[in-house]
Amino acid sequence: MILIVDDDKSIRLSISLMLKQAGLEFEAVSTEDEAMAAVRRPDVELVILDMNLTLATTGRQGIDMLQGIRILAPEVPVIMLSAWATVPLAVEGMSHGAVDFVTKPWSNRDFMAKIRTALKRAEESAARTKAVDTLDNTEREAIAKALKQTDGNLSDAARLLGITRQSLYRRMEKFGLKA
Repeated sequence: MILIVDDDKSIRLSISLMLKQAGLEFEAVSTEDEAMAAVRRPDVELVILDMNLTLATTGRQGIDMLQGIRILAPEVPVIMLSAWATVPLAVEGMSHGAVDFVTKPWSNRDFMAKIRTALKRAEESAARTKAVDTLDNTEREAIAKALKQTDGNLSDAARLLGITRQSLYRRMEKFGLKA
């Protein structure tokens, strides 16, 4: 699900129509509170975040919200959106973790390309993370395999793993393994 965060109803509607035509699921919100509540949900795949949700045009509110999103959902990509875009503002947004920056008005084709790229990269990143086993899981499996190969003989298993018997005990306890 793509989260659209913009205080301007016409912008929310325009982006919603664009996403609907592309067959993508979305939700549109207009306030910082609504946005931060929605970001906590596990189904958010991408955030399109307006830099200014108030009358101010500094972009500071968007940068602050971006930092909050990075804390709450660090894996979720964020595309920043602004009618008051400046190069320093775009650079600052990117330095705080935004994956792209779109200026209002936009080209639907270009905007959709940025959305699809962000979604694809996030999906690839999640797949890589899932494919890489954690060190703890790898260590637990190695210990279990050594114990099986040595029929539970702790001295032989420790020797096979290249660790002391005492280290093997500690690791077995850590992983809840029995001989």
